[in-house]
Amino acid sequence: MDGTTPQNEAAPVQQSAVPQSERTDGNVIYIGKKSVMGYVLAVVTQFNHGEREVFIKARGKAISRAVDVAEIVRNRFLPDAKIADILTKTEELDSEDGTKSKVSAIEIKLCK
Repeated sequence: MDGTTPQNEAAPVQQSAVPQSERTDGNVIYIGKKSVMGYVLAVVTQFNHGEREVFIKARGKAISRAVDVAEIVRNRFLPDAKIADILTKTEELDSEDGTKSKVSAIEIKLCK
């Protein structure tokens, strides 16, 4: 061997602001078009199954629904839940006709 890395070896992945080890498929709730209470139930269920933190993610028009979910969980169902972090960003999406559009996104981290 000449000391170089093989071509098929993966390059290191850059970490985001929040370490990936905290997020699992089970503790991320993606907000869409369903009713707010459906997402509230999902968040409360995650906490009741032992999760110490839950991430609420939304894009575009669903951002206000994500904020509503976090506030309803904190004020009505789990008063001991705290908002640990809020991340906002802009994501670029490719549309069907090939154009790119930018959409706002939010991630709310709730901790118990």
